[in-house]
Amino acid sequence: MLPLFVWHNKVLNISRLIVRSLACVCALANLPAFCSKLLLIKVNEMVANKNLVLKHPKVAVITGSSVGIGFETCLLFARNGIHTYATMRDLVKADLIKNIAEKEKLPIQVIQMDIDKDHSVVDAFEEICEDNEKRGVGIDILVNNAGFGLFGALEDLLIDDIKKQFETNLFGAIRTIQQILPVMRNQRSGIIVNISSLAGYIGFPASSAYVSTKFALEGLSESLAYEIEPYGISVVLIEPGVISTSFVKHIILPYNTLPISSSLLPSSSPSSSLTAASSSLSKDSTKFSDKLKSREITKYANVVERFLSHYYPAMRNAPDPKEVAKVVLESVEASIDSARQGDHNFFRYPVGEDAKLYADAKRKMSDQELHSFVAKRTLI
Repeated sequence: MLPLFVWHNKVLNISRLIVRSLACVCALANLPAFCSKLLLIKVNEMVANKNLVLKHPKVAVITGSSVGIGFETCLLFARNGIHTYATMRDLVKADLIKNIAEKEKLPIQVIQMDIDKDHSVVDAFEEICEDNEKRGVGIDILVNNAGFGLFGALEDLLIDDIKKQFETNLFGAIRTIQQILPVMRNQRSGIIVNISSLAGYIGFPASSAYVSTKFALEGLSESLAYEIEPYGISVVLIEPGVISTSFVKHIILPYNTLPISSSLLPSSSPSSSLTAASSSLSKDSTKFSDKLKSREITKYANVVERFLSHYYPAMRNAPDPKEVAKVVLESVEASIDSARQGDHNFFRYPVGEDAKLYADAKRKMSDQELHSFVAKRTLI
């Protein structure tokens, strides 16, 4: 079944044909020319009014919906009439969004989904598709938002923790995309929104693992756009700068870097929730972990400390995640407008002054100039 906004486009095309036919009838009947012109004007007004499309219910699936950008995007979508499946790994964290949805009568359904696990993603999408089939709708929008940050010097990171970083930030997105593509391909429409970062186009010190997952997500999105464009599916990259979320609480750091991080966080902050890298380790990686623990402090203390001394204050003074949610909704509106005109392009949206500044620098500067620019802003 085609989504409602696609049926809406078909109706508008039929309306144009009807108007042209009526114009011919007016001419044959010697009626004033303004009659047919008036009809054309009215139909064109319908086409130009993008809010008309958004009044029709659409369906969205959003990952990482318990807090931050995912949480705010769910609420904003639902408040704009989009039936939203808020997915999250831990349903214990679902109380707040459930309470708000119940109070405001919002079309939000909370679904358990751990994007790190194949079976969890498959089960979640089966549940969503079964529910949608009963309501006679498809899935129009996927927002891949779930992720976390593994920071610290590359030499200090355990390979298993780097794999975990890729498992969530990259392979989690791939899992959801693979599940939703058959649905969108069959309905020949859809929008995939991947929440990337300014770290998806700029490398930063002390965050090589995190940055590499975002660079990979950007490359994946660009390549995917060519494959799915013939099926009427668009890809959107949202590239926030530093945003005031709970991201810092969930940052994972090597054992020999935690003291540096804790010293930079004010006593009122939840520094105790910063996690030491601790994957399920093999015998070899356990030996390597013990070696790291034996170091009093990282050999890269100077670089790590300088970077975190810039990053933590920036996080506290950063824009609200609601600002990112607004851009996500705007990107969906723009994609719908583009699809209405027969275009299914690739879209990229930096969010925040810092993201726009770095994006502009990336376009205009040489590699050497960009390296110096980043170093001056993060290491001095």
